[in-house]
Amino acid sequence: MALERRSYTQAEEIALNTQVEGCCPLCGVGLFSKKKARIFRFYELAHIFPLNPTPAESTELEDVPLLSSDRNDPDNIIPLCTGCHTRFDKPRTREEYEELFLLKRTLIERARQRALMREYPIEDAITHIVSALGSATFTDVEGVTLNFDPISVDEKCKMAVSELIIRKIKRNVSDYYPFVQRQFRELEREMPNKSQLIFSQVRTFYLKQKDLGLPKQEIYQNVVAWFRSVTRSEMIEAPEVIAAFFVQDCEVLD
Repeated sequence: MALERRSYTQAEEIALNTQVEGCCPLCGVGLFSKKKARIFRFYELAHIFPLNPTPAESTELEDVPLLSSDRNDPDNIIPLCTGCHTRFDKPRTREEYEELFLLKRTLIERARQRALMREYPIEDAITHIVSALGSATFTDVEGVTLNFDPISVDEKCKMAVSELIIRKIKRNVSDYYPFVQRQFRELEREMPNKSQLIFSQVRTFYLKQKDLGLPKQEIYQNVVAWFRSVTRSEMIEAPEVIAAFFVQDCEVLD
């Protein structure tokens, strides 16, 4: 018995378009066009796994992973421009399915991370540390000897984090760990227990990421994105420095 395609609410369509940022995820063309001061849709909602696969598609897609057991679930739906939708459907290959599957899974994970960032706030006092980093001069961090074993970072990250990120973490720890530690101590003197509360919040957010079963590199990147979001920092480097501090301090990637 053939499954019936269901209609999607306006809110669902907005959410699906927001997920792909208003652009076709396959070719990048905008999903809306403007003519004579009016906005027209230039997309169709595509089923990633077909709603009613043909016998050939059933064979082609045998044993592929699914994003939802309900083929009409928004997790199995993605907006595509009309051209890409036609190419995707005729014929639907396993390779194209796997491409869209991975793309949609990434979009779902990003949405989940945005929800987690809202669910797990952090004390506004963290912005003091970020501001201090932004105004730090070379003399603030020069000449400070950090007594730490870089192998500890390697041990936490080996076989799970790219060499590029490991080197960045180690460099940020080497350059800024004493400075950031000093800022937290000053914050604690000015606002007792505030630093400990921040440490606890960072640890909780990390454990939630770990509980989701995410790989270490993805967890680290999510922690950086979280710091960037909660501090609203215009400097992309400052959240990376803070994240590296917590990696070295064992609150993250233990």
